[in-house]
Amino acid sequence: MRAPTTRPVPVVALVAHDIHGHGGMERACAELVGRACAEVDFVVIAANLAPELRPLVRRWVHVRVPPRPFPLKFVLFWLFAGRALRRVDADLVQTVGAIVPNRVDIAVVQHCHAGQRVALGGFAPSTMSGLRRINTSIARRMALLAERYCYTPSRVRALAASNDGLAGELKFHYPKVPINIVPNGVGPELMRPSAATREIKRAEFSVAAGTTVALFLGGDWHRKGLPLILEALSLLEEDQDLILWVVGQGNCAQMERVADDLGVRHRIDFIGQVPEVLPFYQAADLFMLASSYETFSIPCFEAAACGLPIIVTEVHGAADLVRDGGGGILVERTPESVASALGRLARSPELRHQMGTEARRRASAYTWQRSVDSMIELYHELLTE
Repeated sequence: MRAPTTRPVPVVALVAHDIHGHGGMERACAELVGRACAEVDFVVIAANLAPELRPLVRRWVHVRVPPRPFPLKFVLFWLFAGRALRRVDADLVQTVGAIVPNRVDIAVVQHCHAGQRVALGGFAPSTMSGLRRINTSIARRMALLAERYCYTPSRVRALAASNDGLAGELKFHYPKVPINIVPNGVGPELMRPSAATREIKRAEFSVAAGTTVALFLGGDWHRKGLPLILEALSLLEEDQDLILWVVGQGNCAQMERVADDLGVRHRIDFIGQVPEVLPFYQAADLFMLASSYETFSIPCFEAAACGLPIIVTEVHGAADLVRDGGGGILVERTPESVASALGRLARSPELRHQMGTEARRRASAYTWQRSVDSMIELYHELLTE
């Protein structure tokens, strides 16, 4: 049992690959540091820490590793961050996943690799190109081995999951470790509809009046179902006033070839990585995610907070936005099911408004302050055990 801390505020060693305002787990860490820094002294051990966050922490231990290929980054971070952590005097150690060999207090699980392997039926889809498939397969095998090593009572005191679905998955795969719910957030005070931004952004992309814009946003396009969405779009030949915006990093050349083969290339804008995603949520008419595996999907919740109806598969977290016919449509992971939902929303502005309003209402409960408060409560519980 750890003795209660006598310091004015607890010192927490926060270990993560990257901490900044983009992505999922990176954004969650950034919000934690920014909102909890008055109550917690953070010693950050990370490869990257956003410049605006550096003055808010006690110390940043810069772990210098190459950003890619990811398997190399993972191994070097495991070694270097693990060594650095042994030299840090902290009341609690928190990691983002299984990324160091040390014994820690809290592992925040934003992605359960054991669960993903079951959902995918393997480590990488056969539709990936050769080198990318090899890289992805190696990275996921390594992450799974690290989970199996780290998520045991001798290595971690508690796992933190973002929702009940993920908690159940962790309980199944790692049954001996206590699991706590620490929800993610979306910042509904920032993520909100804007008619002015909608008009500006749609004009920038020359979107004609009466056109329905479906938005896909994120990386890891195969897992998130972009090829399936393109196939679904090809089934809606009568809906030529329906277009798709693809925002995020991925293999554009490969997806453009898929779109060409399906005859829908002219209905798709591959926009790529953008510095600010909010205007795209505000300019679109609906949001799509045909993922094979998710643990929360912050983009789904951000889109919902901006009043977009959601088309989503049965995945953790995001499916709660649309269950029972609420903030969108729950679909099977088939082109026909996705096409049916997409066509239904594309043809009915009234339905989009109704479901988008409900999606925003449901997303409004997921604030970053609620997330941070839950984590601080977990800190206190562990410090007094």
